[in-house]
Amino acid sequence: MHKLIYLLILLSCIRVSGQKVYFKEYFGNGKIKSEGWLIEGQKVDYWLYYYENGDKKEEGHFANNKKSKWWIFYNIKDEVSKKCEFANDKMHGLCLIYKDGAIIRAEKYQMGKKIKQWNSIKEFKKDNPIYLL
Repeated sequence: MHKLIYLLILLSCIRVSGQKVYFKEYFGNGKIKSEGWLIEGQKVDYWLYYYENGDKKEEGHFANNKKSKWWIFYNIKDEVSKKCEFANDKMHGLCLIYKDGAIIRAEKYQMGKKIKQWNSIKEFKKDNPIYLL
């Protein structure tokens, strides 16, 4: 009987490790600071971060505890300020800069280093005819 109980406890522990759990962190004022998915303490999938007043600060994907894919950043007025592509926790790809809800500039990054900037949509479209902005 003891062996059976020990085996059941062991199996339940094995099943729990590696499971995806939803995690929330809070500011001292009780408002949410961040929320998203963890696997074995590593950030994965979609995460949201907030300002201390409760408005969104940024949101995007993680892979192996590093930012990846598209991230959206918000200013303190809760407006989108930029949307950027990430790989391995560094900006990698396009970054679109917004003001008053409109794209005002586009930048291109390669592993965290800015390699190109367009100061108007017209300039960007000239160099990148396949993008529909």
